[in-house]
Amino acid sequence: MPKSKVCLVPGSFDPPTLGHRYIVEHASRTYGRVLAIGFINEAKSYTFSEEQRMKLMQAQFGDIPNVTVGFSRGMLADYCRENGVDVILKGIRNRNDEIYETDMAAKNHAFYPGAVTVLLQSPDEMSDISSTAVREILKNGGDASPLLGSTVAEIALDMLKNGK
Repeated sequence: MPKSKVCLVPGSFDPPTLGHRYIVEHASRTYGRVLAIGFINEAKSYTFSEEQRMKLMQAQFGDIPNVTVGFSRGMLADYCRENGVDVILKGIRNRNDEIYETDMAAKNHAFYPGAVTVLLQSPDEMSDISSTAVREILKNGGDASPLLGSTVAEIALDMLKNGK
């Protein structure tokens, strides 16, 4: 794909893991502009606030070239249309992720056919990384640095302990 394409890497980023970073780094090398956007689902509860997740996303992705982080409360397809997104890049760890993301890709395409969804298989060593597992480790005061990186793990743990 040409480097001029705009790529969206959507997620909840609660918190952003090294698995997310892998996807964003791949996008940065492949596409001209990368939007790492946290989508807010009002029906979902989050461990980290939007402001906290923004800080965590900046810490996780801030050193990667051509990446912009932010949040959206709208539909993903609408965001793509409004921001000129050509590619939606989703990471998959296993067959369940693949089935779910393929279904979501079809739904997004129905609402906005201007963007194609690309599924990126995670490397084997990242197949067990999940935000859910990370949250459990952090809530129990454990070391999440193998899943988050040391800087993001420190920030996230401090946020949970001190509410910052």
